[in-house]
Amino acid sequence: MLTYWDVLFSLTFVAIAFGISLSEKLRLERDIIEATVRSFVQLIAVGYLLKFIFAENHILWTISMIFVMTLIGAYTSAGRAKGIFRPFPITLTAMMLSIIVAVIILLSLRIISPKPMYLIPIAGMVIGNTMNTASITMIRLRDGIADNREKIEVMLALGKSPKLASSNTIKSAMRLALIPRLDSVKVAGVIHMPGAMTGMILAGASPIQAIKFQIIIMYLIIGTPAIAAIVCTRLGYKRFFNKYEQLVINRT
Repeated sequence: MLTYWDVLFSLTFVAIAFGISLSEKLRLERDIIEATVRSFVQLIAVGYLLKFIFAENHILWTISMIFVMTLIGAYTSAGRAKGIFRPFPITLTAMMLSIIVAVIILLSLRIISPKPMYLIPIAGMVIGNTMNTASITMIRLRDGIADNREKIEVMLALGKSPKLASSNTIKSAMRLALIPRLDSVKVAGVIHMPGAMTGMILAGASPIQAIKFQIIIMYLIIGTPAIAAIVCTRLGYKRFFNKYEQLVINRT
């Protein structure tokens, strides 16, 4: 069983990064220390919170935990979408819908049990992946519309709707946001050992059982980010047009 001494000894890896930053004059020492301290405090706090929730085994605590995780993920993702008017409702809607669809499918097909020890970790995986996808989608959408401003305005002048005028940009944003997720699934088990599988093996589970569960997670990673991407683009492009269907860049 791991002890806090083991955690302390693992600071060797932090020292390596700190030393490289010093020797190469990267000026990342403060960031390294902050990341180390924050991750320790946050993970310890979450660990005790999960211990309480698992012991209570009540659906309200589970839903509350997932909702808070979703809020934090949506807020973080929205923070990346500078230049887009009110991005938080978009990222929150995208992530909430992704989680709801994932949980409904997994529970209705009886793939997992409706217990917090299953729902919360899986929700965390969905939130992590959809958060990254939402961030990339919003950034690509913003940059794409700015780069293609003249083309979009020409199409609007020809009587095209904002959605049709932005269609190529929307498709490009979705494609670029989903490619990293698909690439990570393609090389699963070949280049890297996925987290869920590694955790189960370290916990003593059969490698075959761990692989089966990881396959489910991989398929989840394909589907839920796609939901987030389509929600972000379908709602996001509207933020660049006013009620007169005129293109507005850097709207605040």
